[in-house]
Amino acid sequence: MPSPLNAPVLVLARFLLAAPFLVSCAITFVLLNNNETRELAVGRVAPTVAALRQLGVELPAEFPAEKLAVLLAVTQGLGGFLMVMNHHFGGFLLMLYLLPTTALTQQFWAVDPARTAEQMEVLGRFLQGVGLMGGVLAFMATTDGVPLKIKRPQLHKQHTD
Repeated sequence: MPSPLNAPVLVLARFLLAAPFLVSCAITFVLLNNNETRELAVGRVAPTVAALRQLGVELPAEFPAEKLAVLLAVTQGLGGFLMVMNHHFGGFLLMLYLLPTTALTQQFWAVDPARTAEQMEVLGRFLQGVGLMGGVLAFMATTDGVPLKIKRPQLHKQHTD
């Protein structure tokens, strides 16, 4: 169990780890809300759809990529919010997002070895995804799972005793 003295550091760490997911969720919904930028949001999930098709997953020709964009954004946003609030389920949601999207969209091994710069760029993004997974797993392993709303009065009581 983390010491009460580490609590502010852990809250900051959870927020910093959740920030990319929360920002990505917000960006997706802002893009989807504007007819001029809707295609940008849909385009963000195009690599995932392409990778699924490449694996042989049969998707309809008119696959609702917009719905997938919403689903992924909700998963990121809810997962990030719950992580900030110190809930294990937030980590589960973020792992549910990270595992398939990292494996499907950052396939550095599939890039032509003659295109070294592109392969290194994709490898870098793959490793970022792996690093985020490590952070989420660390959160899940170190948190007590007690939401901050419940924990706050307990921490206040410990400091006044």
